[in-house]
Amino acid sequence: MKSFTTVALIFFSLVMHAQNDSIAGSYYQSSGNPEGGTSFIVLPNNHFVVAYFGGVQKGTWKLLENDTYEFKYHSEPKFVLYGRQNPQLKDSVAISFAVDRSRGIAFRINGDKNDEFRPMFNKGANCFSYPYILKQTEKLTSVDAFSPDYRNYRDGKLDDLPGFYNFKMIDTYNDFIIAGLSEEYSQGGSFIAKYKDGILSLDESTNLKRGKAYNDIDEETRNFVNSHTESEILPSLLEYGNEFFPHVEDPTNNDLIPFKRLEVTIKSSKDVVVSENSLFFASCDD
Repeated sequence: MKSFTTVALIFFSLVMHAQNDSIAGSYYQSSGNPEGGTSFIVLPNNHFVVAYFGGVQKGTWKLLENDTYEFKYHSEPKFVLYGRQNPQLKDSVAISFAVDRSRGIAFRINGDKNDEFRPMFNKGANCFSYPYILKQTEKLTSVDAFSPDYRNYRDGKLDDLPGFYNFKMIDTYNDFIIAGLSEEYSQGGSFIAKYKDGILSLDESTNLKRGKAYNDIDEETRNFVNSHTESEILPSLLEYGNEFFPHVEDPTNNDLIPFKRLEVTIKSSKDVVVSENSLFFASCDD
């Protein structure tokens, strides 16, 4: 005869499975603008994906009590620095910038704690044409990256000030990529929602009707959202085919050398000063 504990665990598992199946599915929130709204896809494995114009975020969900659920966004780093040894560069160093240009970000290359950061672009910049690559003959000894409107989460705690990223160099590398994501990906955070009778309530005035049960969503979409929850946007090894990997027509073996993600320390931005002189100038006549 099974013990009471075993029976209780089996019962609890069945109840949770039924609840997972009930909330799992697709939901849509209209935005009222031409760019379209936001699609929520809740997976039965306690993951979810939010898709909107220009972005796809992911996270996890859990049942708190009764019909109340917590949805927690996965937090990505604001900046990541990748490096590799590229024989084609010989006696030079290249730094490619693949970051969100609209956030007032700034960098400090080979600087010390008293040096100013330089914004990526000039004030009033327009007519952007990527890629933007900084080349120099001197060895790269340090890279610092800062975003003034970035709220930094570390260990689940919100810092008083946004921190800047200080990257540890590897002496043999001469080819670098600074990759960055918008605040939507890096700020983390969570929200509470209620689900009952096919309605996902985000707040008192936002009630989303489930469009399709999870198993009724087309296979291509299900494969995409599952892949997105299982993969990293900024992986430890950046290989050919990733959106941040340099695009080259007819790449050589050297072009295909993967980049390694470098270690980072987040430091206080209390004394950060941003210069007026930008790293790049982007401007066109009207």
